[in-house]
Amino acid sequence: MIQDIRSKYDLTYRLEPPRPQDPVICCRQSEIYAASVAPLAFPTAGRFEGRPLTRLFRVGGDTYYLLEDEASALPEGLQPLSRRVLRSAMPQDRAFAAMTGMHLAHWYAHSRYCGQCGAAMRKSDTERAMVCPGCGNTVYPAIAPAVIIGVVKNGRILVSRYANRGYTGLALLAGFCEIGETPEDTVRREVMEEVGLRVTRTVYAGSQPWGFDRDLLLGYYCEVEDGEIHADPGELKEAWWMPREEIGPLSDSASLTFHLMARYRDGFEPFAPDAGLTFRHARKEELPEIMRIYAGARAFMAAHGNPRQWGQSGWPPEAVIDRDIDRGRLYVCTADDRLQGVFYYDFALDAEPGYRGIEDGQWSVDAPYGVVHRMASAGRRGGVGAAIIAWAFRQAGYLRIDTHPDNRVMQALLSRCGFTRRGIIHVTEDNDPRYAYEKIS
Repeated sequence: MIQDIRSKYDLTYRLEPPRPQDPVICCRQSEIYAASVAPLAFPTAGRFEGRPLTRLFRVGGDTYYLLEDEASALPEGLQPLSRRVLRSAMPQDRAFAAMTGMHLAHWYAHSRYCGQCGAAMRKSDTERAMVCPGCGNTVYPAIAPAVIIGVVKNGRILVSRYANRGYTGLALLAGFCEIGETPEDTVRREVMEEVGLRVTRTVYAGSQPWGFDRDLLLGYYCEVEDGEIHADPGELKEAWWMPREEIGPLSDSASLTFHLMARYRDGFEPFAPDAGLTFRHARKEELPEIMRIYAGARAFMAAHGNPRQWGQSGWPPEAVIDRDIDRGRLYVCTADDRLQGVFYYDFALDAEPGYRGIEDGQWSVDAPYGVVHRMASAGRRGGVGAAIIAWAFRQAGYLRIDTHPDNRVMQALLSRCGFTRRGIIHVTEDNDPRYAYEKIS
């Protein structure tokens, strides 16, 4: 990718004048001006004597400066380059410097005046920021987080072509993170909005600064439930499943999109098999079968020394399970065309409010976590509980789970799966305490 350079990138902020040989970034709209294209080279500070230049960063042995005066004429002989050319320009460290310089050039150009009082801003003396001398408003370089999504299933990856854009080549699904969303939430929302499919599991796959659009790209692979693709015509011209062996050569190695496609083409499998089980969201029509599985789980608990955890209150009631299905939080695992297990899963900074009041201990970290509740096996095959726990842990990387002191079966399972007991919590369905466990990657 374009940021994978061998030279050291040093973004330490300094206010210091340039040397005559230091390269200068000159931007006009979406183009950058170069002294030569092959190899890529930029004009040097000696050609801008008497004009304001702002120090940006160092890449290898070069300290890059920015010409902020966009109105004055440029030195003769410079060539405008588009971002498309820069993506494959060599040497790569200079292409990376150009991309990052374009990001900062845009920010400086749009931060000249205070957004609160309208006064002219000035550069901070100590950090990369613009400071208003009137009201004290401080503005930092803006970076927009976005996700690039490799939707994969059964040896295929979902590819698309954009609608109403200049780029007409293959693309993966993508979208910006909204306020209050985790990147994983964004993956689920964008896949549903753009192709109408529900995500069952996700895995982080890498990141990339993308200064051309001032983004920070976060890569994910995800799996989806079976279903028909319904491409959003406002976003996509078309979308379809492409077998990995049909991907073929990829000419653009600069972007995270093509990195995800190339890895999958070359045999990378982001999701390990789940003991022969398929995981997906529960469906309304499965509610009677799900309730029979819970009834069987209550009987199993009672027969193994734990009659109180669910048997005391007939937990979980059908209304709760119906609500879990409506919220998209209830999952099932299937094999041999039958339901083999059912469970509740969520991931958030406060996925289970009851876990705030932990007693006789504490959680090891304060971070977003996954939670598994109401887990039950149909009892037709072994390993279902362990597979559910493993599936949830792959989604979250940090799980919190509770169980009743009498539930020795669940306690043994959590121990085998690498969980640590952290304290005591209390739940709403009864007055009995619960042992609280966690596992973090």
